[in-house]
Amino acid sequence: MSMEEQVPVSLSYWQDVRKRFFGNKISIVGLVILVALIIAGIIGPIISGWKYDELGPDILVGPGSNGHWLGTDDLGRDIFTRVTFGIRLSLTVAIVVTAISVLVGVTLGGIAGYFGGWVDTLISRFIDTWQVIPFVLIGFAIITVFGSSFWVIVAALVFTGWYSTTRLFRASVMQVKSLEYIEAARATGATTKRIILRHIGPNAIPPIIVVLAFSVAGAILSESVYAFLGVGFREPTPSLGVMISSSRNYLTDKPFVFFIPGSVLVLLTLSIVLIGDGLRDALDPKLRGVK
Repeated sequence: MSMEEQVPVSLSYWQDVRKRFFGNKISIVGLVILVALIIAGIIGPIISGWKYDELGPDILVGPGSNGHWLGTDDLGRDIFTRVTFGIRLSLTVAIVVTAISVLVGVTLGGIAGYFGGWVDTLISRFIDTWQVIPFVLIGFAIITVFGSSFWVIVAALVFTGWYSTTRLFRASVMQVKSLEYIEAARATGATTKRIILRHIGPNAIPPIIVVLAFSVAGAILSESVYAFLGVGFREPTPSLGVMISSSRNYLTDKPFVFFIPGSVLVLLTLSIVLIGDGLRDALDPKLRGVK
């Protein structure tokens, strides 16, 4: 058997992962919900006939009133339009934050896990120190100093989310690099670059795929928390957190203003978590019953 054939991550492996993922009914439910929300975020503002910041005379009217499918808020703005814009904004922020966090985490975790020694110690101790600081304080400080623009909020979320991916990828690389086929690659004279990119990387990546899903959900919730506390996106930006925060005064007499964006936020994060659970079950050999 050639060295290439000894690599556990193969085409058949990914085919098996796909089969098990799509065989999981809970994962499919999450995927359907997420796709529906994404479609709503794309076409919702187009078909609603309203602008997200358009003020109107219909103040706090209920769903279905005067052409407002989900009603209006306290300024007469169409809730459906704002919610669909909110879905788009939340997913955009979460995907950008997750992509940057994973890039940083894979780079630092790969360096620490592969080279070990003082490099690993330096990166690990920095992560331990950074983790002690509450993430909310870090986010508050960054947003307070630099403002609440899109990229500042992205930076605040990246600064509070990169280290979990780093630690996970470091552990995954350390586990993979001790396998026999890595030693065989070194014995044949393979370069460090080839070993990392061709052998270690593909086999250390599967755990990160699961982290991607949960990181997206976590970024959505964190952005909403900052907005709810008044340090994230501000009015009239149609963030789900902003809408929830501005509608809490109407929770008793006009609850739909609060529960509609709140329910969308729950569905959005829940769908991603369900997908993440399905990916975890499909990728983990122990959970899949593979011996």
